[in-house]
Parts: sequence; C-alpha cells; structure tokens
Amino acid sequence: MENIIQLNKSKCKACYSCVRACPVKAIHVHEKSVFPFIEERKCIHCGTCIDTCAYDAISCFNSKKSVMQLLNAKEKVVAICAPSIAGEFDDITDYRKFVKMIRMLGFSYVTEMAFGVDIVAELFRKFTHENFNGKYYMTSCCPAIVNLIEKLHPELIANLTPFVSPIVACAIVSRKLYGKDIKVVHITPCVAAKKNVDRHSGISKIDGVLTFRELRQLFAEYNINETFSEYSDFDEPLGYKGSMYPFAQGFLEAANIDLNLMKENTITVEGRTSVQAVTQFWEHYNIIKHNFNIFFCEGCIMGPGTSEGGEKFKRYALVKDYNSRRLANLDIAKWQKYMDDHSHYKELQAAFTDRKYEIPQPDELELKIALNRITKRNNNIEVNCGSCGFDYCKNLAYAIAQKVAIPEMCVTDAQIGNRESSHVSKMVSEELDMIKTELKTAKSALDETREMLFAKNEALSIFIRGLNVGVVFCDENLKVVESNLAFIDILGEEIKDIHDVIPYLIGADIKKLIPSTITMQIQFILNHDETEINKDVEIDDKLINVSIFQLTQKKLVGAVFRNLHSKEERPEEIIHRVNEVIEENLRQVQQIGFILGEGAAKTEKMLNSIIKSYE
Repeated sequence: MENIIQLNKSKCKACYSCVRACPVKAIHVHEKSVFPFIEERKCIHCGTCIDTCAYDAISCFNSKKSVMQLLNAKEKVVAICAPSIAGEFDDITDYRKFVKMIRMLGFSYVTEMAFGVDIVAELFRKFTHENFNGKYYMTSCCPAIVNLIEKLHPELIANLTPFVSPIVACAIVSRKLYGKDIKVVHITPCVAAKKNVDRHSGISKIDGVLTFRELRQLFAEYNINETFSEYSDFDEPLGYKGSMYPFAQGFLEAANIDLNLMKENTITVEGRTSVQAVTQFWEHYNIIKHNFNIFFCEGCIMGPGTSEGGEKFKRYALVKDYNSRRLANLDIAKWQKYMDDHSHYKELQAAFTDRKYEIPQPDELELKIALNRITKRNNNIEVNCGSCGFDYCKNLAYAIAQKVAIPEMCVTDAQIGNRESSHVSKMVSEELDMIKTELKTAKSALDETREMLFAKNEALSIFIRGLNVGVVFCDENLKVVESNLAFIDILGEEIKDIHDVIPYLIGADIKKLIPSTITMQIQFILNHDETEINKDVEIDDKLINVSIFQLTQKKLVGAVFRNLHSKEERPEEIIHRVNEVIEENLRQVQQIGFILGEGAAKTEKMLNSIIKSYE
C-alpha cells in the first residue's frame, strides 16, 4: 500500500500548519525544499494534519478503487461497520436504510464492529482484573496509539494489552461464520485503520478500509440514496455494549468495569493529550498505578475519516439514540451464546513490533548555530512561544540541527523579519513613489521635446523640399534621411520612378543613386573632421556642383547639388566664377609683387655692402 498520509505539493502553500500540528513531529521540512515532507517511518497516521491543512493539500490514501475491485470479484465480501456510523449519517432517518444502501454497493454481508468490541473488552477485563499481578497496561484498540508506542515508545510495547483490535476480532469471527475465503472491508471514521491492510494476514486479514467520507462518495457515484432503499438489519452476530465504543468511556462499559472514581483502576484518556499521557505513563509509572484506556481522537465520532464540519455533541446524541433503540430488542441470550463461541480463539492474541525511527543526534556546535539562527533577531532571547509546534526554542533548534526543520518555522523570528521587511518595503515604496513622480515629470518633458523635434523636423522637411537647389541628407549607413524634388530632378527620370514608389527616396541607399566618386566623398566627410568638400561632377550629362558638409560627426551628412546648366543657376554661377578668377589673379599679382619687392630689397642691400667694402 502507498503511504497512508499524502501531501499534494501543487496545493501546498508552505504555511507549515501541518508541521506545527503534528503531535509526533513526523512532518519534516528539509533545508533544500520549502515543502513539508511526511516521514512515513515516524507517522502514526492520526490524521491531525488532514484536519489542520486549510488548502486540502494533505489527504489519506483513497481506498474506493481497491474496495470496488473486491466487490466486483468472485469472492463474497463482508462490510464491518464501526458503531459511530450513526453519528456520521445524520441525514438518514433509520439505520436500517444505510445498512441496505451498503448492501446495494455489492456487499454480501453487513455486520457491526460492536461485537468485536464486546470480545476485546471482555478479554481486557479478565486480563487486567482477574489476573492482576501488579503490572499496568494500555488498551491496544486504537491503531494510532499502537503506532505511537511502536514508533516512539517501544519500551512500552510490553504494557500494551496483547489482544487484536476490535475490527480484527470481527474479521476472525466473520471468517469462522461465513468461510475463510470471505473478504473483509472495514467501514470506519479512523484513518490509521487503513494500515491494518498491511498489518494482518490469514484469518485476521483486513482486505480493505473505507472511511465514512469515502463511503459517502461511493453512494453519490452510484446514485444510492435513502429514497430508493428498503429496511435491512445488520447480519449477526450483533454487538451489545460494544456499540458504545464511539465514546472512549464506552469501552470500559462494554468490559463491565466499575467506573466509580474511588474504586476504578483504569484511566480513560482521549484526544491529542494521549501523546503526553503515554510519556507520563512511562515516566511516572510507580505513581500513576493505573491502566490506561487510551484513544487518540476525542471519541471515534470525531475521527479524521468523518465528514468535515461535524458537531461532536450532535453526533454523540445520534449514536446514543441509535444504540438505545437498537439494544431495546437485542436477544441477550443469543448474544451471550455468540460470545461464548467466539471469544476464545488463539488468533485474538496479538504481538507488537519495535519500529522506532531515530534521527542521528546533532553535536553541540550544530545545536548552538541552529539556536542562534532563530534567536539572533530577538537579541538571542529564547521566547519559547510554542507557535512553531515545538514546546521550546531549543527543541526547534534541535530539529533544525537534525535537518528536519528550517529556521523559517520560527514564528517570532518571522514576525520580526516581517516588521523589518515591512519597514524596508515602506521606505522602498516611498522612494518608488518619488521616482515615479520624477519619471512622470521627465516623461512630460520628453513628450514636449518630442513634439518640438517633430515640429522642427516637419519645418525642416518643408524648408528643404521648397529649395530650388538639390539637397540630400544621409545617415551613417548612407541611407537617405531627407531630400527634395530638385535633387531628384538632377538624378534623372529613373530616380523619379523610384520617388513615385518611395516618396523623396526616404530610406533608399545613396550608393545606388549617385556616382561612386560622390559616395566616397560623403563617406570621407562622415568619418573625418573635414567640414566641407566642394567639387564639380557630371551626372546624367549635366555639370553639377556638389557641396558636401558634416552635420553630426559620424552620424549625419548633407549635400547640396547645383545644376550649372540651369538657367536659374547660370548667371549667378558665372558671376561667382568670374569673381573667383579675379580674386585668384589678384592673389597671384600680390604674390608676384611681394616676391619682386623682396628681390629688389636684397639687391640694394648687396650693392650697398659692396660699395662699403670698396671704400
């Protein structure tokens, strides 16, 4: 069988409520994972974690499929119902109706576990009273308590009454009555009872266990309800006072033990305090000197296999009312005959096994480091609040050192950390608000700048496109950024066709539009600090004057193309060129005059020197 208690990580929120609730600390949190881990070797299958988890991440192994396989097989199957079933099915008006509904699932027999309680209770009375030899015992009826002693307190195994549980007693009796090949299914509020499938064999074997919740689900899946059910009573043997077993004290009533406080020698223990009770039984044995009638749950009416949200005292009343009506017509003589016939089997004796699971103890240094990790935020004060699930900070530190817990489980440490984080978060939040305000202001300014740039670009485009001279701007990849119609006219008809497809040649490769000599000059201007290049070239049989200039270093370059054959350009260009010739001639005349003047001065100086020497 798979693990009885199962964790679904996809639903788990790592809140660690299950870790805190586990009475035997069988749920660990390893340092490499945030998710809890259920240590099957230590788990007593009490089901406390199932009720604690708010996210339904923890559940017990579902037995519906395996039970239905038994019912669909050839062998006959007997259902043995725990007497607390009356408290579960408060929506069914007569217990004989739900007996019929159980039969409709395919069970050949439906019996009560109460008769098994009667047998075990009688064995307990005789063992502890008639044969009293100074030794005290604990009842072995509750599977969770048996697991607790075998796994955590094996030193007390000898103090468990050496008898099987009531359900196993019923299984033995059923096979004696209905045949050794019959299959046994236990219907119960107990999750720990599911482990009985692995614990017993032979005539004592439990073949399947259905919780009350699972039984309800099967009724719904197979559309079985009270409306279509007839009356049907339990198969014999019927139980007597064992039907009061849902109440922990009811086991002692079934054993006919005097419950007078001054005379009784058996203490009834129920609920989670049973874990501490076992320890006290061991530590204070010579003082307590009482047997323990011990159950993990607060009566089986509130077992973890019952429907969620059940009300204890309502269930108490329902079970009590059901028993008073059922026992009113019980044939006591017939019941006694069954008791005489079936309470002596050797298979009713039980043996228990030491299954203690221990984790290596940490050394003193590891313990100190772990304790420091959970107390350093609080000035190394040990709060011992118990919120982590451990009674003392040292116990949590011990578990951390054993690597079965993590510091984050310390609620006090987490709260201090949360306050610090909250303060830091508040400061960060305030800074973020300031940054957001600044960003909003910057965004507004940026939007305004973008609008201005867009308007300027639009104005520049309009200006350039209105010029009579050809103008083109190129980026660092020699792609056209802006141009005008005068530039396109200069380049010829083929380029005009491109303009029809790509207006103003925006994005076109300039290398494919103009001669390579000009392209080289543009590339040169882009990559150097030259401010301007002016030269005449021939494009499409036209003499063109090209002026290339740098707008943004290595980013943007511009070029102005002037058609020297154009009527508009010719007079202005002729005047410009004549002025250039005159200025050039004047510069040459000035240079000649300077040279001649300098030569005459040198000649005069030399002649004066000769005359002076001669004299």
